[in-house]
Amino acid sequence: MFFQFPFSGGCRSDHFRPGCAQPQAPRPAPQAHALSLSVPTAPPAAAWNERTTPLVPVLHTTDPQPRPKVRWWMRRFDQLSRKVASMSSVEILFVGDSITEEWAESGEVIWRRHFSHRAINLGVGGDRTQNILWRLKNTPMECSGLRWAVVMAGTNNLGDSDSDADIFEGVAAIVYHLLDQCPSTRIILMGILPREPASFMGSIRRINEMLARLDNGTSVRYLDLGPQFISPDGSIPGALMPDSLHLSARGYQIWADALRPFLDAP
Repeated sequence: MFFQFPFSGGCRSDHFRPGCAQPQAPRPAPQAHALSLSVPTAPPAAAWNERTTPLVPVLHTTDPQPRPKVRWWMRRFDQLSRKVASMSSVEILFVGDSITEEWAESGEVIWRRHFSHRAINLGVGGDRTQNILWRLKNTPMECSGLRWAVVMAGTNNLGDSDSDADIFEGVAAIVYHLLDQCPSTRIILMGILPREPASFMGSIRRINEMLARLDNGTSVRYLDLGPQFISPDGSIPGALMPDSLHLSARGYQIWADALRPFLDAP
């Protein structure tokens, strides 16, 4: 099933020009896309957006788009598509970018302890909402037995010409697709985590306020870990986010602990 976007708005600046003024007036809600599931393997994650490829026109946040100029991305996509096609007894799907992908690296021990026997990780470093939607659209998935999908997306759209409302709409489109494709699966929608540069923090707060409104108490639950990743002085603790973006093992433990009340419930 699809839901109406609660609100929208924002500028659609030239995607080759950095920066975009914050929206002041609403704009029409985007079309919901009927998608499917898929994702790729990438080199180790590094700084933000280091794996993005702005050499091709970047579509709106709700328009599915692959990353054809990145060969490893298509290989990763093929690998994860095969993994999804062969999955059995999977209860949990993790969907996102490098923060999700690195459950297999910095979060490996925690992943093995809590999730490896019942979950699939479809995180791909550098992916914007457009790329995640394309992967979902191009990998059909059997949803029987899939209880939860954990979605963390949007951080790689920051710093582009996307407005706060654009980014919200892109993340919401991922949620709506999963609900449409897997009606009996519930969504845990993660807020965008704090990160550097500090100039992004205002957008993160505003986007998360919009995302929180998607929580309907049943099929979509919103979970914001942001306060746990901010020190009293407003800085990001290096022990939790060594590069002020990606998580350490301690950071993944915080995430796992926050998910358990949902995932372990009958």
